[in-house]
Amino acid sequence: MLKQRTLSALVFAPLVVGACFMGGAVFLGFILVIGGFCAWEYRRMVAGTGINLSVIFIPLCAAVALAGLSNRLDWFVASIISGSLIVLATSIRQGMLDTVFGVSGVIYVGALLGALGLLRMQPDGREWCFFVLFITWANDMGAYFGGRAFGKRKLAPAISPGKSWEGAAFGLGSGVVTGAALSSWVGLNLAGGALAGAFLALMAQVGDLVESKFKRYCKVKDSGKAIPGHGGFLDRFDSLLFTGAGGLLIRGIYRLLLHS
Repeated sequence: MLKQRTLSALVFAPLVVGACFMGGAVFLGFILVIGGFCAWEYRRMVAGTGINLSVIFIPLCAAVALAGLSNRLDWFVASIISGSLIVLATSIRQGMLDTVFGVSGVIYVGALLGALGLLRMQPDGREWCFFVLFITWANDMGAYFGGRAFGKRKLAPAISPGKSWEGAAFGLGSGVVTGAALSSWVGLNLAGGALAGAFLALMAQVGDLVESKFKRYCKVKDSGKAIPGHGGFLDRFDSLLFTGAGGLLIRGIYRLLLHS
């Protein structure tokens, strides 16, 4: 499994870094592909529980995610509301659970991924995307290897039995160190970078646990089989969905304080 995970990372990491670096049409294609596949996996998993979301759910999630690239917060918010209302209208006859999971899916896949797109569209968006991306990966690697080496106390056995408090602590520490090391990229001082790294590492772990809980509910081990050693696209990008939104929030607060 470790060999597969490493090989997959060596293939996917340069693609993600390249998309974030180049921006423009390349980043748009990246958001479209990730959004489409994540929405497809989400719809397929809930279908296993008897929840039947309309096929329109997939392009709606992708459209909401792409709305972040408009660099207009009002348009982005309007797309989230419109997408949620469309899903609501197409699923309400199916039952309350279909409606709840449909609207939640638009927010979970479309809105959170769109937040990463909105972050990339900022004047310093490339640097912030790299900041978020490297802290996310640092947390993942720290939690994985720290948990394997020292993990004894289960973090959330009912949700994800493989995760430990020790692994979470190593992930958090890795995020802090990475945030501090890359603080100058985004104009933060050392302490600010460390705090941002801690917050983003926690967001990454929350994203991981949320997807684990979702998979537990759907009674599946992985969201898919597209990425060897990782599972599906949701398995690989679950943390980044949350850290992208977290990075947008941190940047917004930082800019607000800077100009206050």
